[in-house]
Amino acid sequence: MIKPLLPILIFLAMFYSQHIQAQQIPLYIGTYTQKNESKGIYTYSFNTKTGDATLLSETETSSPSFLARHKNILLAANELTDGNQSVSAFRIEDGKLNFINKLPTTGSAPCHVIIDKKGKYAVVSNYLGGALDLYAIDANGHINQNDHKKYSGSSVDTKRQEAPHIHSAFQGPDGNIYVSDLGTDLIHVLAVKLEDGKYKFNEIETIQTPKGAGPRHIAFHPNKKYFYALMEMSADVVVYEKTGNSWKQKQVINMNAEGFSGKDGAADVKISKDGKYLYASNRVDANTISTFAVQKDGSLNKIQVQSVLGKGPRNFNFSPDQNFVLVGNQLSNEVVIFKRDKKTGSLSDSGKRIQAFKPVCLIF
Repeated sequence: MIKPLLPILIFLAMFYSQHIQAQQIPLYIGTYTQKNESKGIYTYSFNTKTGDATLLSETETSSPSFLARHKNILLAANELTDGNQSVSAFRIEDGKLNFINKLPTTGSAPCHVIIDKKGKYAVVSNYLGGALDLYAIDANGHINQNDHKKYSGSSVDTKRQEAPHIHSAFQGPDGNIYVSDLGTDLIHVLAVKLEDGKYKFNEIETIQTPKGAGPRHIAFHPNKKYFYALMEMSADVVVYEKTGNSWKQKQVINMNAEGFSGKDGAADVKISKDGKYLYASNRVDANTISTFAVQKDGSLNKIQVQSVLGKGPRNFNFSPDQNFVLVGNQLSNEVVIFKRDKKTGSLSDSGKRIQAFKPVCLIF
């Protein structure tokens, strides 16, 4: 009687093991480093069913304020201003990050990094110095400087927009790179081409954002017809629609709750995979994450303004299944994990937390 049951029991054991493994995925948290507080990048095992996280490893690297990953290669922007500003490359192996190489940036305070969809190159944004850097990534994960651009200009706020402040670069569905410059209220659209064995920038369009608003991050709609630009200084989300070969402003909507009169510091914006909901975080006095329903014409309708249950929500991210939204509260040293209702888009506290010193970037 026992022998016929053995294949079934073995199958069930294997299925259960695979199911458990599928629930556990790596989560990488970048932090601002400080002696006796934070070493750099923290790798966790995140349970997609429960929202629990278990620390796997710590990787020493100076102030990795933004991270990017392509397969088993992870890059970190080391946001320093003392001449040691750089971008570092790591290989992901057995739950750990193994250092590959590090190169300086041409500007200061590098605050954002992306890897293109094919894993061939990386773009680093420098908040100071007006510099945008382009690095090739070889088959072994080594980075090599290929090109850079130097921007100039200013805008209407003489204190915060006295010079270019390149805050981010995102690759659009058209393959182009969209660069947000808080200091000049411009979004630069660049193509990246391989010429004579090196990647080169080629600027093809400049998009004006509202004066004094300060563009920071953007998110693209899955249908490729719209993108959403987050304005750090005004806490607005600006909707742009593709019209012919260029982008036109369609809507400006504020992320704050009615009656809010405090200071703003909008930080991050992301859209759900199905294109139905958009989320944006605001720091300083607000400390909220707002949910917008995306209408059929791409415009936004604000449906929820949720406290982040902490201070300084600099960055947030969806879990891969988008059942959770993880918010990195920089000033309260904690990642707050919210449950996400996929049907309504609303967020609610899961009760789960990750303790981390100045968490400022979360990627899976």
